[in-house]
Amino acid sequence: MTHSPELEIYICGVCRPKNADSDDPRRPGRDLMKKLKSKLEEQGLEERFALKMMQCMSVCKRPATITIVSPGKFTFTVGDLDPETTANDIITFAKLYAASQDGIPDWSDRPECIRQGIIARTPPFNAIHQRVKDVG
Repeated sequence: MTHSPELEIYICGVCRPKNADSDDPRRPGRDLMKKLKSKLEEQGLEERFALKMMQCMSVCKRPATITIVSPGKFTFTVGDLDPETTANDIITFAKLYAASQDGIPDWSDRPECIRQGIIARTPPFNAIHQRVKDVG
């Protein structure tokens, strides 16, 4: 019996490397996807953490870019991830994210590439959280 994943990791598959020509065939997100998929399988996490390729995340200047989402939790978008070196750090962050109640792991526990690469942290729909205030 298969279970629903705890979270989804979306990876932009179309961004080119920084300063690349428009005809450059390299795609850092696709390379990151391969590394991350392999690492998740090695650790037996492929059913807990679902990987999905996205056509475009509109963060072209920050390849490779990922977004981590889970129902009822804050969403993180992180860029500038090196496909060759950050797969284990992404998994570490995904574990922290999954274990947190609201999707906001402690800053000091996050791997450096995640702390440095955060593009956005957005609340879940209809959020009731100390970090979200109604505007009356």
